[in-house]
Formats: sequence, structure tokens, C-alpha cells
Amino acid sequence: MGIYDRDYYQQEEMPQRARAARQLRNTSVTNKLLIANIVVHLVCWILSDVWTKQVVYDALAIGNNFFERPWEIWRPISYGFMHAPFWEGSWHIIMNGFGLWMFGRFIEQRYGSNEFLRFYLLAIIVSGFVFVVTTLGDAPVQAVGASGAVVAIVILFCFLYPHEKLLIYGIFPVPAWVVGILYVGFDIYTAINQANGVDSHIAWQAHLGGAAFAAAYYLLKWDFAFLSRWFSTRRPKLTVYRQDVNSRAVKDEASVENQLIVQGEEILKQLHEKGESSLSSRQLKTLERYSELLQQRRGREDDQYRF
Repeated sequence: MGIYDRDYYQQEEMPQRARAARQLRNTSVTNKLLIANIVVHLVCWILSDVWTKQVVYDALAIGNNFFERPWEIWRPISYGFMHAPFWEGSWHIIMNGFGLWMFGRFIEQRYGSNEFLRFYLLAIIVSGFVFVVTTLGDAPVQAVGASGAVVAIVILFCFLYPHEKLLIYGIFPVPAWVVGILYVGFDIYTAINQANGVDSHIAWQAHLGGAAFAAAYYLLKWDFAFLSRWFSTRRPKLTVYRQDVNSRAVKDEASVENQLIVQGEEILKQLHEKGESSLSSRQLKTLERYSELLQQRRGREDDQYRF
């Protein structure tokens, strides 16, 4: 391999646009979803100035009249990337974006990027339909925002790491399971207030739908990998054979679980040689996730989960 074939040389010579495209491809799904939410919010903001807010949001939001126009199949997804308009929506997207970034990273690391993306999109769809079904017959109402999917991510995190310490308002440390109860309890409280005539403009139905989806996903050990097989293109029946004496097999990149195992073994070795005081807080958290993974793998046979 010559010097011009080396990665670092190619990176120096690579145009800035191509380098940015590569960096975007290598970005985590969590960050890509965060960017998508921000971009859609800004685009809707701009289009609302060109046309009107009502036109833009009527075209993309999901409402309780969805079943009257079921051919508008984009709504169960598009509504989840929109947020309350203009400055009034800033706090809405900031809170959802923070929840997505804060907890989505751990879910993506646990299940992998593809499964996390499937979980997120299905959480949007499920929570949207829960909102539609539970508001049928009411006055016309619409919902926008990623809140249903973000609640699903938070609840799944609480199931996976129930004793992980979280800071409420950045001050009060509580176990994750307490945060999960607070999330669900707040939406139930909002539902009771709405039944008593207090309108909070919160789509609590979608929130509870996302929470129920996350609970079912964890407790029933769902896996949506089959969706990729359904939508993948068929392989061609004809192949071209090329003889290349210099060709060599390239190993697949290690899975997230295997990477965690390697890291855990290295940390255990360091712990044995230098003691616990030599471990950083990040290494301790990695060691905790490694221990949880080993406990889960006790139920495996032939390297496959029992579903």
C-alpha cells in the first residue's frame, strides 16, 4: 500500500464537503435524529413565514381525524419530527432533544444503531396512533412532537438501568426507576386534570402510549430486526466471479456487545493489577454495564437469546 492509499493522507486531501459527509455518516443515530428534529423544526418555522403556520402544521401534524384520510400515510412519522411553532416551540424541542440525546445514546449502545432507529420510529408511530384512537369523537385536535418516542426511550432506560443515579434539575440524585414513575405519574396527573376541564395542551395520550410501548418491548423481549429483512432488497441470482490473488477477507466490525466485553476484560485486568482506585468513573460505569451483560447472557444458548 502506497502513501496515497493511507487513511490519514486521504483525509488531508479529501474535499471539505466530502469530509463533512463522511463525518455525518459516522455520526451516531442518536445525533442524526437530533439533527433531523432541529432541521425539521427550522424548516417548518421558515415555511410558516412563507405561507401560514396553519397550512404547514395541517399538512404534517397528526389529528384525531386521521382515519377519515388514511391515505396520508406520512403523518404518523412526520408529526414526530415537528414541534410547537416559533419561539413557543423552543422549550418543546429543547426538552425533547435533551431527553433524546441524554438517554438515546445508552439505548443505541445497548441494542445497536439499527435496532435503536427501528425502536424510535415505531415508538413515534405507536404513540401517534394511541393519541388518535383515544381522542376519537372529541373536538378536532392535532399533535406534534417527538415526546412519545422520547418518553419511550426514557422508560426503556429505566427498565434497563433501574438503579442508575439521575439528577433531577441537575441537583437531586434519584434512581432511574423513580424518574420513570415521575414521567408516567405526571401524564396520569395531566389526564385527570384534563378530565376535570383543565387543558394543558399536552398530548399525554401519546406519552403514555410511548411508555407502554417501551414496557412491552422490554418485558416481551421484542426484536424488530425482521423489519430490515422485510424491506431489504433481494440479492441477485447471478454473481460475477473475479480471481484476485491479492484479495483477502475483511472481518466485520465487532458488535456493540463484543466491544463491551473486550472493554470489560481490560478493566478487570487493570482492577486486578492496580486496584479499584486506578479506575475512572467512566471505567466503573463500563464495568457495571459489562456485568449486566454477563447476567443477561446466562440465558443464552448457542450465542442466541431466548425470545
